Amino acid sequence: MKRVLLALALIGLGAGIACAQPTNLAGGVFITHYPPGIVYTIDPTDWCATYGQFAISSCDQQNNTIDTELGAVWYVLAAFNENDKVWCGTEFGLGAYNPGAVAFVGNGQCPTDALVIPAGAWPGPSTGIAVAATGTPWTGNFQPVFWFACYAYTPTLIQLTNNPATGFGGFANCMTPPTPYTAACFGAMGILQPGIACCPVPPAQHACCIGDACVLVFSTDECLGLGGVDHPDWASCEGNPCFIPPVPGVCCVGEICYFVTQEECDAMGGVMHPEFTECTDTTCHVIIPVDPTSWGAIKAIYR
Repeated sequence: MKRVLLALALIGLGAGIACAQPTNLAGGVFITHYPPGIVYTIDPTDWCATYGQFAISSCDQQNNTIDTELGAVWYVLAAFNENDKVWCGTEFGLGAYNPGAVAFVGNGQCPTDALVIPAGAWPGPSTGIAVAATGTPWTGNFQPVFWFACYAYTPTLIQLTNNPATGFGGFANCMTPPTPYTAACFGAMGILQPGIACCPVPPAQHACCIGDACVLVFSTDECLGLGGVDHPDWASCEGNPCFIPPVPGVCCVGEICYFVTQEECDAMGGVMHPEFTECTDTTCHVIIPVDPTSWGAIKAIYR
């Protein structure tokens, strides 16, 4: 399963990454982005390096529409919920767009030394590609994994999809063996029409009780790592559900009975009596032990 992507990822950093979160690529998405500030030229250009001058860092900065008939350079970006992701393989496809509406004049992987395996008449309709890092892996967020240069003629929508050759679209980390993660969303570039935006959805959090304190965590492992008690069914810490009010009980301060908490009883210098459930006239009367051999059946004298 996912043989192409897994095989390519093995070419990358097979030694793996030590930290757990950077290797978890769940929720990653593919964004299509056209930076209007980039002007296409037929001169040899490192379009991967050019992107760095126009890099985006948030979903609301993506531009999914090419609104010019002049040459345009656009990118496929990998985006995640966190900025510390590390991956060694990526794979996606192009949907069944109108090939007469756009003319591709160039395309390539980012970085330029990454290994690619195209499927079909790439980058034509219903084709795909797999890309793997051969040296340094991809790191960070909103990173370009591929670029296209094209001329727009008539409106069409170029939808990113699964690679039709494998049925998979997503990412592979750098572990040995690599773990594949299906993309949670595929964007689309609009040619002379609106495109489709895509953005990672933050993973759901749930409550974890650390003593009486409630914190939100992403996983049971995170909660246990904090020394807490996991509550995956609690989606919020509102009202601090971890706080359990102390239960009052019978407290004797001398011969006076109070129905208070343990803390309040201690503060009054009293003694809690869990064997009693209520205060009566005789609850806190002192029982004086006597010698049963001297008093026979008399077991106690109540003051």
